[in-house]
Amino acid sequence: MKKNISRRQSAKHQFIIPPKKLPHTLAQEVCNPLWKKIIQSIENEEVQPILEIIQAIDKDKGSPCLPHPFMEAVDTYPVKSVRQGMCNFIFFSDSQNKNQWILCQCTSFIDALFSTTYSAKHKSSISDETILNSVKRVLKKETRRNSKQHENKKAIFSGYLLDQTRPYHHFYDQLKWMVHLEPKKPVVSKNSFFSPRYLNRNTTGNRKNKPEFSIFPLVIGSNQMGMKLDQYTETMENIVYQDSLKSLRGGTIHYRWKQFIKQLKKISGKKKTLTLWFGISGQKRIWVEQEDFLPTLVERLSPWFDSFVFLIDGFTQYEDNAYVPIKGSKETPVNQDLGVVNSIRKKLSSFSNASVVCLVGQTYRKKIQQCESADFFIANAGAGQLVPHRFCKKPGILHSNEKHCVFPMGINNASVKLVDKSLVKDVGNLFAKGKRAERSGTGLISYSINIEIVINMIREMLELRD
Repeated sequence: MKKNISRRQSAKHQFIIPPKKLPHTLAQEVCNPLWKKIIQSIENEEVQPILEIIQAIDKDKGSPCLPHPFMEAVDTYPVKSVRQGMCNFIFFSDSQNKNQWILCQCTSFIDALFSTTYSAKHKSSISDETILNSVKRVLKKETRRNSKQHENKKAIFSGYLLDQTRPYHHFYDQLKWMVHLEPKKPVVSKNSFFSPRYLNRNTTGNRKNKPEFSIFPLVIGSNQMGMKLDQYTETMENIVYQDSLKSLRGGTIHYRWKQFIKQLKKISGKKKTLTLWFGISGQKRIWVEQEDFLPTLVERLSPWFDSFVFLIDGFTQYEDNAYVPIKGSKETPVNQDLGVVNSIRKKLSSFSNASVVCLVGQTYRKKIQQCESADFFIANAGAGQLVPHRFCKKPGILHSNEKHCVFPMGINNASVKLVDKSLVKDVGNLFAKGKRAERSGTGLISYSINIEIVINMIREMLELRD
């Protein structure tokens, strides 16, 4: 095994951290057959070998013994795990607290490995920037901590971190595999966008003063598998939907919500009401006509509907048992989205037959419950589609910029349609200037779509004839 060519070792720690790019040569450079098999399985989209090692860790009551990836015949043990950004870093060393290495997780069980002799990622790993920025921050913090601590001890597996910072990666990289694993160990993360109730189990036994480590429940990232909607995805989506509605059936909250929507539908004193789920964004990938769309919709669809209820969706907060809506400062995503909602309210103020229900800052569980009353949806083709399209299976329209679309193979063109990309015009990153704007990824690019295009699609899909 060769050493990294352009390597960078800090004087404070001995791990090799390349300044900008990690070589994607893990499959060739690891010398142990176990790690070679796992990395090749990720690159070849073979799920079973990775599931087996996670299940072995889950069942181990002690500290799991795993071979050093870059050294022959060296047994190592986890000593701790550290969360940073989108990554989880698990630190290993041998029984003498030597031969240290780090396993980095982000969207797959392994995204990168760092050691004192070699550091790299595999061909299917996420971006270098995401990994390197996080590992540098972790090692900086760890250097300060280690100066005050004794040598590391073997750590016991405490459970799973179901706390990815982005909703798409939470559901389709983590939760999808978590529900399939049927783990013995609990979810131990403090924050989570959604955790099925049966997973929220308390730890057993007394582990005071014993070091612990946690892992992401990852196998192979959804992006790495081409955003396939496989059996694992379908199972997870159904569990999320059913688990969200359990507390509703026959419950007081369900009754109050139904009465609330019923009252809104009676505003005009007439019968035909359209309840529309409408997704907005105040931070990135903005449909620039979003604030003007609903007033125009009311005008155009008045021949067919007497009243309108708009469920306006935006930023979603982490799930918490003691639910308190997020407020925060003006710069928070919630307040940015609330600014859009307030603008829409003002533009609808002249329509006495239109009502707005703001869902910004609520949890996925609450949003799923409230989406039950929707007849149709209009949402962006990123995470904004998760509740109405993927979980609640409502009919509707998806839109996005010229290049971005999550789960394009999940759009059936019957009950759900995507606005034709030839009718979309990108306008750039509205929150960046100069070179930063030019370097913006597709996920940040805002876009323009003529309002009449979307309204005509709605009329066609709802079969509203003149």
